[in-house]
Amino acid sequence: MSVISPARTHPAVVHPHHLPAPIADQADELLDQADQHADHRNLAASALIHAQVIHLIGIRPPASGELARCTCQACYCSVIFDAAKARTYLDGTVEFVQCETCADEHRLTGDE
Repeated sequence: MSVISPARTHPAVVHPHHLPAPIADQADELLDQADQHADHRNLAASALIHAQVIHLIGIRPPASGELARCTCQACYCSVIFDAAKARTYLDGTVEFVQCETCADEHRLTGDE
């Protein structure tokens, strides 16, 4: 008898434009709330909201439990993904986030 682990059916990344608009809007609002809680060092509340978003959009839960949104200025893909895989750059005093795909295809440094 062999044991076969079930296939992972949840994606590792989610493109908000592939979600129904109300779900995408709700996920965006929740991630904004999570960011606000994190900015105020209320990390438990932030983690709970990330868990809600993970369940809402059906993304594979990252090991860290934290999600990020790609804010790449080169393409505006806005993908939601594992925050541990985020790459950031500064443009002036504003920090932007790139997903792995954007960083591989058109890595920005803020010096462009």
